[in-house]
Amino acid sequence: MKVLVISSNRVKALAAPIPAFPSGPAYIAGAAREAGHEVEVFDACLADDVTGELTEHVERFDPDAIGISVRNVRARRWSDHQDLRPGVKEITDSVTRISTAPVVLGGPAINNFGREWLEYLDLDFALRGEGELTFPRYLDMLDGGGDIHTIQGGVYREDGQLFEVPIEPVEDLDATPYPAFELFDLDAYRTMGCSPSIFTKRGCSFHCTHCPQDVLEGSRYRLKSPKRVIDEIARARSAGNADMFYLSDNLFNFPRHHAEAILDELIEKEPGIRWTADGLTPLGMTKDFCRLLKESGCAAASLSVESGSERMLKRMRRGYSTEHIREAITSLSRAELPFMVSLLLGGPGESPETIDESMDLLGSLPQAQIVNVNIGLSLEHHQGVLADARRDGQLQDESGLFDGSYYLSPELSEDYLEDLVESLEGKANWFVV
Repeated sequence: MKVLVISSNRVKALAAPIPAFPSGPAYIAGAAREAGHEVEVFDACLADDVTGELTEHVERFDPDAIGISVRNVRARRWSDHQDLRPGVKEITDSVTRISTAPVVLGGPAINNFGREWLEYLDLDFALRGEGELTFPRYLDMLDGGGDIHTIQGGVYREDGQLFEVPIEPVEDLDATPYPAFELFDLDAYRTMGCSPSIFTKRGCSFHCTHCPQDVLEGSRYRLKSPKRVIDEIARARSAGNADMFYLSDNLFNFPRHHAEAILDELIEKEPGIRWTADGLTPLGMTKDFCRLLKESGCAAASLSVESGSERMLKRMRRGYSTEHIREAITSLSRAELPFMVSLLLGGPGESPETIDESMDLLGSLPQAQIVNVNIGLSLEHHQGVLADARRDGQLQDESGLFDGSYYLSPELSEDYLEDLVESLEGKANWFVV
């Protein structure tokens, strides 16, 4: 079969100045190719005229099946929430107008809002979960006449109703197909400061109240071997002369033994490589671990502090204390490793006093090169914070989540928040996002 994989994510629609590399589309494109299909990709992030270029691509390639990856429902800056759904609908309307090929949705935004996306886009089928396993099954069933409604992770419309099939996790990640980095313009992403993304595991054993990851991927870790991670890096290097890599795990450095094994492999097999990782937990960020980060080629560390208040850390179920934060920041500084800190303010129980505690803690420690501050929580299915949002009258029911619902602690007045934002934006290298 001829398969077109579309990455619907766009640069201009993102809150962040740097776009995300389309790692999900790369992985499912690789899975489709390994299954024997002819695969092309359309990357909306790099298109000047999305509708025109997509129309031309579909008419030329004439695919037998079209997979569309959806990354986000909305982009957010403080007091400025941008709805990304119309951009995705522009893409789906374009392909269904000019092609009769079946369309399947997938990607991070589908995992949490599969039913809602089908309704919004007036489509009939989506795949949640891990597409390296389910996307080839879907294509094989299309080709062989199987019942796609039996595929694990499927969301489908039948007789005017929407149904979901439970997600099946991939147990052996080393056995999954390699991502098709060669189908993407790595040079174009490099000019935007964006690196090829590789994940080293799935699952999360933390149960933070604002994050649904432990529900979506499971709380039991499924790990790639260090050799497999190095092999993916080598393939990305050969595909586009990539010189920087991004390890896109929810928390790269946990479990610590797995992270250390990967770092040791990088030191041995890829000397001189440069890489970054998002969302490092302060837990286990000792001086020895930070030295290992530096030696393995880590160019910068992104530390998920979220709060410097002991009360808020416990309320958020972050799994670490302010002492862990002190150790992590001090160790990063002593290792002479540039680092960024993220704060997440405004959750249940947040008050001016707890925010002062966060400011005091960071003020007493070596300064980060960048501090990103999120104010308020975006609400999604499967978050523990939904119970607080209902209690505080900020969420009537979950039917409104897809349209954009947010939580902000009632203990923070509007005047206080305006003064807080002005104060934070006045700090050098602090950004309210």
